[in-house]
Amino acid sequence: MVILKDKLGKTISGESISFIETPNKEGIIIPEYIIIHFTAGRGAENSINWFKDPTAKASAHIIIDSDGRITQMVEFNKKAWHAGRSRWADRSGFNDFSIGIELENPGRLTKVNERFYAWFEKEYSKDVVVTAKHKHEDETSYWHSFTEKQLETCFQVCKLLMETYNIKNILGHDDIAPFKKNDPGPAFPMDNFRAKLLGREDDTADMYKVNAEYANVRNGAGTEFEVVVELKKDTQVEFIKSKLGWFYVYVLFKPGKDGEPIYGWINSDLLKKI
Repeated sequence: MVILKDKLGKTISGESISFIETPNKEGIIIPEYIIIHFTAGRGAENSINWFKDPTAKASAHIIIDSDGRITQMVEFNKKAWHAGRSRWADRSGFNDFSIGIELENPGRLTKVNERFYAWFEKEYSKDVVVTAKHKHEDETSYWHSFTEKQLETCFQVCKLLMETYNIKNILGHDDIAPFKKNDPGPAFPMDNFRAKLLGREDDTADMYKVNAEYANVRNGAGTEFEVVVELKKDTQVEFIKSKLGWFYVYVLFKPGKDGEPIYGWINSDLLKKI
């Protein structure tokens, strides 16, 4: 048994967890979201050393290496510096209320004559390369895959965090800083990962379209909440979760101000499953 530190005494059985403290943290927070990142570096040890450096002005709560080993650097009820300038739906400044998880991974790769390189010029085997289009990009590119052990460890950590805190959602850095950040990228199975954690019965995303002349997306589950955006008939949305006859959705193909994605609540009677 090992303890994930926030003085609540919650445990994960069988995982290798160490605590290496960083000075790059602030006061108490109440976590509401989990943000997934990749390190985009040479390895977990390099990222740990970087986060230990006061001049880095960056940190995350935990780092999970490719073997599934966990290094915690900030207590979960304290602020880490992982989100930067960030916004999603009607919230901004995610350092103030989120837990940052960094997965060891070099990120985007460059293909040169059938060989694949990270930005720091290390070559990787094509066996670990995922060819995919990032959701905020038009062109296909190359990404380093995540290991099964890494993904399973991340899932178990997120599951424990959801049991401990009132976690509302799991997001990528590319959700809260779209077009500025690309992690965790298309190699991370975010839709399946989030669906399993939120209790969906299958791994696929449920798609709906507006079945009325117009429908309001609101920042809460009820007509008393502020309208985020008005959608026209046949606009497609992706289901995330439901509450009292309202669906929390991601609006597809309609970027918000400055390219920000649009999330919010919509009356389920105004939607038809595709």
